[in-house]
Amino acid sequence: MTRILVMTFVSLGLVGISCGETRSGPHDTGPDADAAETGADADQLASDADRDDDACVPGCEGHTCGPDGCGGECAPGCERGQACDGSGRCAIPDRDWITVRAGTYIVGSPEAEVGRYDAEVAHEVTLTRAFSIQATEVTQLELEAVLGTNPSSFIECGPACPVESITWHQAAAYCNELSDIEGLDECYECLGIGGAMRCDLDPEYPSPYDCTGYRLPTEAEWEVAARAETTTATYGGDLTADRLACEQPNPVLDPIARFCGNSGGPWDGTPAPMHALAPNPWGLFDVLGNVWEWCHDWHAEYPPGSSVDPWGPSSGANRVTRGGAWNTDARQVRAAHRAGIDPLEATNAVGFRPARTLH
Repeated sequence: MTRILVMTFVSLGLVGISCGETRSGPHDTGPDADAAETGADADQLASDADRDDDACVPGCEGHTCGPDGCGGECAPGCERGQACDGSGRCAIPDRDWITVRAGTYIVGSPEAEVGRYDAEVAHEVTLTRAFSIQATEVTQLELEAVLGTNPSSFIECGPACPVESITWHQAAAYCNELSDIEGLDECYECLGIGGAMRCDLDPEYPSPYDCTGYRLPTEAEWEVAARAETTTATYGGDLTADRLACEQPNPVLDPIARFCGNSGGPWDGTPAPMHALAPNPWGLFDVLGNVWEWCHDWHAEYPPGSSVDPWGPSSGANRVTRGGAWNTDARQVRAAHRAGIDPLEATNAVGFRPARTLH
């Protein structure tokens, strides 16, 4: 199988002054300032620079990456598959995976569910193969470790916060790189770099379920995992008619989901770091709220009746996103809610979590 993947790996943190790098000290002022600039006071400037060097060195003790305390970086970056963990160490990020067994499940919402949309027709789906799905949304730290870059808008949120501002294609490319690091088959063919990247399912595979590597979950897999065999609107229970927007408090969502009611609002809010809220019964964190999650499927109406291993139409305008986000109302943070976004769009409320078929 021939795959073409053109990517640019950006070394982490190559900015500013490296630890121990020579830099100029403060210049003299007054009548002799011009002379100093032209070299007359070069010895004094060199002495100042040496003192600055000495002050920079201790800031790197015990560190291999990250800020050195002097505005620079302690090391040129971490190896592929590793990232700076915030304490000055290059580390492989921990990733927890949840296994979901094969079986028949109900997705969609009953007609009586409060906040329901018409597109959420309840029906059976049968998944003939077990799969694993990441317990958390991909974090900024994890993306840096794999792709060497971080496009997130909420950098100040920290390395444990979900990556966002990433296109569907970039998310697919991440899955490919994660597969490559672990010696698994790549599920997508990708061309280009950055925002110009274009990916699609490798034609070697009849469906995403047939690939052994990491990929984006199908919409059916996502909802099965999100529900964890619960039948209410969220795994915390059903919503009430007076708590469908950003109203506070929201006793159902506040413990489990970051949404416009507890994030700071739809305009000024922020996502939350991983493990800040309670997981679903199967151990998935932030599967509702925080950031929307890209799914593999093109968005379309559900086909009538039950289905086996569904993965949407072969083409479309938008890719499926599920789960709602920090800036969405409570109604959209329900397990059955469906949305779709242009796969080339990268917004500060969309991230992802990988999955893979267990053969």
